[in-house]
Amino acid sequence: MLDVRTAGEATRISFGGRLIDFSMLESLRDAVNEAARDSSTRALVLDCRSGGDDWTNMGEWPARLAHRHPKGSHGPGPLPEQDAIKALRGFMKPTLALMHGEVLGLAFDLACVCDIRLASTTARIGDPRIRQGRAAATGIAYLLPKLVGQSQAMRILLLGEILTAEEAKRIQLVHEVVDVDSFDSRAIELAEEIAKLPTRAWEIHKLQVLPQLDLPFDAAMVHSLGVRQTHVIEDRLEGMKAWRERRPPEFKGR
Repeated sequence: MLDVRTAGEATRISFGGRLIDFSMLESLRDAVNEAARDSSTRALVLDCRSGGDDWTNMGEWPARLAHRHPKGSHGPGPLPEQDAIKALRGFMKPTLALMHGEVLGLAFDLACVCDIRLASTTARIGDPRIRQGRAAATGIAYLLPKLVGQSQAMRILLLGEILTAEEAKRIQLVHEVVDVDSFDSRAIELAEEIAKLPTRAWEIHKLQVLPQLDLPFDAAMVHSLGVRQTHVIEDRLEGMKAWRERRPPEFKGR
């Protein structure tokens, strides 16, 4: 089962190093949606350590998608996988992916949809599905070129190469690499640091960056103005007051 815990202002979700199945994907989707509704949750931490998924045995198909399960040898599309990834993509609060151990295939997809990626020095990161005769239809073909560029994305997706953490950082897939002995403490420190930021302002940035990835510049400017005019950041007043008083701000995430 998926391990979901709330500590302070952050919700932490972990696969526990196990292969991902339909049940875990459904639980992930539900946990992300619940964290989105919970005003006390300021950030979401996704522990992505997993060997990926056993596509030959993903468990029982979700009942809510029974009407979209075609018969025949071709099998159903990756709808539970896409739903979990779309839930993370639509989660406008901060998301932090922890990448240690094996982060492969579907676990790699989920890490790539998060805002920030922290890796341990022993992490093995990549997408081996090409070497299994499979094609990923989970959004990674869209996400990865935007993160690391077309050339590096093709290298990862088409060669099935497994990257070290340092190589992942070199191509700017990973934001920070931490020694394995310090990884847990740094993960907690970073999650707490992010949760104390003006997370409403973080949300407004995401509301601009993600939709604007495919817009021309002038349209993006209009979109930014629309977001600015329809969303209020209460923490902005605290930021101004703290700056005047020369003290650290105390943001509420609103």
